[in-house]
Amino acid sequence: MIKLKFESESEINSEEINDLMVAALEGGINYWCRKAVIDYVPVEHRDIVQYASDVIGYDGSLILYDAESDDKYLLNQEKFLEGVKMAIEHFDYSSFEDLLDNHDAETADCIVQFALFGEIVYG
Repeated sequence: MIKLKFESESEINSEEINDLMVAALEGGINYWCRKAVIDYVPVEHRDIVQYASDVIGYDGSLILYDAESDDKYLLNQEKFLEGVKMAIEHFDYSSFEDLLDNHDAETADCIVQFALFGEIVYG
């Protein structure tokens, strides 16, 4: 379990991270990201990880490729969790649980953009 500190403390597990990554990779970021490639998966999780959407929840990393340039971006769990914190503030959610209950592809896109750029760059 990973703890996030906001005004109150929330816990997030690998499955919840991966659910957000599914939303991001299967519709959220597709308009600015042409592909996601697995960069790293810790040895102890290699049997668990089946898809790119599983990687971040198990402390791995992805390389995301820009749709219109040669730019590429490294996304790891630390950055992703920072993006979650920023999205909670941006959308004025009361907690991480509130974000989980109300997320969609747009929210997941914002999380990834906050994680990579510290702001909404696309869309």
